[in-house]
Amino acid sequence: MAKINTYPKIDIHTHVALPEVLALVKNVKIKGKEPGKQHWVPKSSMKGHAQQSVFPAATLSKPKARLKHMDKMGVDMQVITMNLPTPSYWADGETGQGIARQCNESIADFVASYPERYIGIGTVPLQDVTRSVKEMDYLANIGLKGVTIPSHIRAKDLGIKKFRKFWAKAEAMNMPVYIHPRGFTHDERLHEYFLWNSVGQPLEETLAMTSLIYEGIMDDFPKLKIIVAHGGGYLPYYAGRTDKAYESRAETRTNISHRPSDYLSRFFYDTVVFDRDVLALLVKKAGDKQVMMGTDYPRGEIEEDPIGFVKKSKTLSRKSKDRIMGLNAAKMFKVKA
Repeated sequence: MAKINTYPKIDIHTHVALPEVLALVKNVKIKGKEPGKQHWVPKSSMKGHAQQSVFPAATLSKPKARLKHMDKMGVDMQVITMNLPTPSYWADGETGQGIARQCNESIADFVASYPERYIGIGTVPLQDVTRSVKEMDYLANIGLKGVTIPSHIRAKDLGIKKFRKFWAKAEAMNMPVYIHPRGFTHDERLHEYFLWNSVGQPLEETLAMTSLIYEGIMDDFPKLKIIVAHGGGYLPYYAGRTDKAYESRAETRTNISHRPSDYLSRFFYDTVVFDRDVLALLVKKAGDKQVMMGTDYPRGEIEEDPIGFVKKSKTLSRKSKDRIMGLNAAKMFKVKA
């Protein structure tokens, strides 16, 4: 194992908002009030969201602007993702593919400015799986190291048959897939008090994981590398109930032959949980090789001291801390440690 401080400290959870991509999605309109069609930021949160966007305006779009903050946090490298606005998945396949292509090229350009500091992850138009599979070849060819997707596509869960070709391609390419929600689909009860984010998004992550488990994706594609944002939502911390259901209800065993908790060590997670007791439990449930440091930089609910958050844990070994702060991510994204 590498000696302490000889590996890059890698933040796997950061975002950009690139103007040329936003210009394309601006004209994609969502019509209807069905689940998943609501604007991901409800009216009650728009003022606060706008205020949070003032400070990081440059850091969302300019590579150099982020470097001083990374240095202050002790972060050597960031994994860059564009949290593609939800409306793009409601566009037709051709339009969605054009948006994804611009996103991928823009992120590749962003990363190329400081390749020793940034790792790029692309995106695909999953409303059209055939186009998505082709785009995965393209984004890999321009140097991107993975693909980010939302927790559902047009309110359809990720494990259903429609998306199997995508998962097969990701496994064949050994391409990490990063799942990050954007709001919550059935959010009528979560508009107030920022609950759509603090409660709804972890539930989205839980639903994404359970879909992939119960639909048999994790069994059928055992080499998949799936990263789930925000520590995996609720599932790693409340899997006992799903295990009990597995034991008592036959319908839960339709496509799987293992308890849901047995799959926790198959997923990868970030440390954006803001509670060291929760981090310790995540490592206990999933293993220290499955957890990687993250911040959610630069906007919103950010872990301001990601190194300290991990290092100050009283229950994790130094070996585990080293893995979480950089060694796991270096292996995942093929960075020389």
